Amino acid sequence: MILSSGISGVIYALFSGQPLCILGATGPELAYTAVFFSLCKQLELEFLPARVWQGLWTAFFTVVLSLFDLCALMKYVSRFTEEIFSALISVIFIFEAILNVAKLFFVNETIGGRAQAFSGTVLCLGTYGLASMLKSLKATTWFTPTLRKLLGQYGVIISISIFTLVNWLVRDVGNATLEVPTTIEPTFVDPLTNATRPWIVNPMGTHKPFPAWGIAFTALPALGLTLLGYMDQNLTSLLINRKDHNLRKPPGYHLDLFVCGLFVYPTCALLGLPFTHAATVRSMTHLISLSTRETVQLDGGGTTSKVAKVIECRTTHLAIHVLLLCSLALAPALGLIPRSVLYGVFLFMGVGSMAGNQLFDRLFLFGIWVPSAYPKYEYTKHVKVSTMHSFTAFQVAMLVILFTLTRLDSVSVLFPFFIGLLVPIRWGMNLCWAKEDLKWLDE
Repeated sequence: MILSSGISGVIYALFSGQPLCILGATGPELAYTAVFFSLCKQLELEFLPARVWQGLWTAFFTVVLSLFDLCALMKYVSRFTEEIFSALISVIFIFEAILNVAKLFFVNETIGGRAQAFSGTVLCLGTYGLASMLKSLKATTWFTPTLRKLLGQYGVIISISIFTLVNWLVRDVGNATLEVPTTIEPTFVDPLTNATRPWIVNPMGTHKPFPAWGIAFTALPALGLTLLGYMDQNLTSLLINRKDHNLRKPPGYHLDLFVCGLFVYPTCALLGLPFTHAATVRSMTHLISLSTRETVQLDGGGTTSKVAKVIECRTTHLAIHVLLLCSLALAPALGLIPRSVLYGVFLFMGVGSMAGNQLFDRLFLFGIWVPSAYPKYEYTKHVKVSTMHSFTAFQVAMLVILFTLTRLDSVSVLFPFFIGLLVPIRWGMNLCWAKEDLKWLDE
């Protein structure tokens, strides 16, 4: 995964049109790979050679999509869909952090197990709290402006370092740490030869010739993988290029997809690495780190924040992934980090990515019982309370369905298809909500 992200990121930083997006693998893609593995097993096809052909077919289909300008179809995706997709990522990070900490209380009910659960909770919440506090320093008068900026920008790394140190200074109760390979080599050991597989996967078969019908068959699952990559790539690009972010440089939807099809997918396929495309949370975190936000007073009371400036460059993207590749040499150090500390980072990323999402802003309005006390957003000025709440409730219902799809292994491969279905669902909403109300809520 480190190799896949590093190699893909360097390629993307050099050739993409919108290098603010960060490439990575996703949960739905993992589920789709597991389904493909089962198909190969049933059909008695060697998995890795079959996956090479699946990747090459996906690369071909993706290049065709970019050459025929089919990214233009994303113009039909409105804020309604973008907010649900962005909220889903936030909810997944928050849910996974809470779930993993909760598991600590049920895995082992001995005294030592309870001690692990308590210390794991402290490490998680401590990492989250310190990272949040350091991030908010920029809005205070503490320290000097330069020091506030540095602490805010490197708050996550500082928090990880401090609570990793805390875990080893205080009496060790056996908190689980990251499992990191100590050697740089393929992790698959061939059961027939008892040796690690070669770096380059032979598409014509490892132990027996790969059949011609198998090459043709892999085109079918490649279509699903192509759609998954298309939706993830372009929805993340839409979120990055949203007009709220005030980017000066134009987007490059077709070029970005072309780079994935021509370079990223074939490279990952032949090396037997996980496929990558634009990952939402990492991309939004990258954007946030390059953004300067300012607090704006709303008419009638309340405040909100908006992006004042974004440093648009390739340098950070390239540096991130070069350092990521270099981190392969730091495996022993990475193995010292308690997992609970990373759960705190997940929680921080999930809560942090909620900022600027109007779905959460409108959801929090349910907790304000007096409409006159609502923050003076534009939509609260022009849309009736009942209409606004019904729109929000419907969005939350779609979010719940999407989240459920990601949690059920048997149907998780339907995740990208349901995201695409949100577009015609949004068209159908014109029958239930007035056009003028939708204008304020969905633009």
